[in-house]
Formats: sequence, C-alpha cells, structure tokens
Amino acid sequence: MVLAAGVALATGGRFGRLSSNSLTGLHWLAAAAIGQLLGSLLGGNAYPVGLIGSAVCIAVFLRLNLRHPGVGLLAVGFFANALVVALNGAMPVSLAALQRAGIGDVTITDPRHELTHAATILPWLGDVVPVALPHAGQAVSPGDVLIAAGAGLLLYTGMGASGRVPTTTAPTWTDLEPCAGTPALLHLSPQATRQLTTRSGDRAGRHSRPPEVNGDERQVSEPEAAADDPA
Repeated sequence: MVLAAGVALATGGRFGRLSSNSLTGLHWLAAAAIGQLLGSLLGGNAYPVGLIGSAVCIAVFLRLNLRHPGVGLLAVGFFANALVVALNGAMPVSLAALQRAGIGDVTITDPRHELTHAATILPWLGDVVPVALPHAGQAVSPGDVLIAAGAGLLLYTGMGASGRVPTTTAPTWTDLEPCAGTPALLHLSPQATRQLTTRSGDRAGRHSRPPEVNGDERQVSEPEAAADDPA
C-alpha cells in the first residue's frame, strides 16, 4: 500500500481524490471486519461462524464493486483464503516458508493458524510465501499476495494517478532558432560559424528592407507630383 501510494503521488495522484471514489456498499466491508473481530475475541465456535459471516459480507461488497480496477484481484485473493481455511478449519502455515523467512523455532498458538501436515488439503493455498523482512519475517498465502496487489491497484487508481511522471513541455523548433550564442554552445567550426552568421544576417535584412518601387510607378508619380505643385 505504501509503495502504491508513493507511485501514485509520483505520477500525479492525490490523496484528496479518494474522497470522490465511487465504491458502494462500504457497510458490508465494515460488517466483515466486525464479524472477524468478534469471532477472534470470543473464540470457540464463534470463530468459524464469524469467519463465514465475514466472507459473505466481503463477497457482497466485492460483487457490488467488481467494475473497479483491483477489485477482481481482491475477490480472487479472499476466495482463495476462505477456501483453504474452510477446508482445513484454519490457515495452514508452511514450516519451511517460516524458516526461509528467518523464523527459527515456531510454536503456533493462534487458533486461526496451524502448521501444515500430511492431511492438509490444498497446502499450496496456505501461508507458503516467505517474506524475509528484518525483525518482521513471516509467511503469507498466495491469496494475501493477490489481496495486497488488488488493494494497491485500487488505491493507485482511486488517487487519480496518470501513469506518467510530470515533465516540462519540450521546446518547439521556433524556440530553437539560431542566436548569437549558438556557435559557442554547439562548438561549431569557424566555417560553420561564418555560414550561420551570414544566414542570420540575410534573414534579418529581408525582414528590415523597405519595399521596392518599380520604375513605372516612379515615372507616373513624378508628373503627378509636378501637376499638384502650385508653383
């Protein structure tokens, strides 16, 4: 999420645009969070009941917002996690993944997790992805990875990022017309400098030269001027 927000800010996104998002059914998301919290606090049979109720609420929320970017990834991730938990009664955790993440001796006391064993169903959907962070190593599931990717994409698009880093406008050809300092800037040879100076002078002369008057116009204008002269 932090990475998605940073990329969005770098490509023109703003946090203020999140207030104008068109997500619907946010109360279903709140109900899902409350269901999971109550199930964890009460324990026992309340935990699977809260988990099932939370999954139903999340499914309704995702269905209402499926057209938004990232929601499809969220739906697949939540479904994968819910499936493996429903089949095993808890989230299977790979001991090998924990060791690769830098965690040695592990004792799982959380009823929502259990170590993977021979009877585990679909163990590859459990916590098998090692995340080796300094002093915060852990193992996550493929569903967690999809959920993180979907949430990041939803945040990125919700901030209105353009996908392009803002840059200054490129100069036009008229802005690149030769000037007095052009030879020095381009390190031109003396011959090229004389040619450039000559062309610049010719161009300036054409713009400043008065219009020519042909001979017939001068001949006609002189008698007329004489006739108009009272002297």
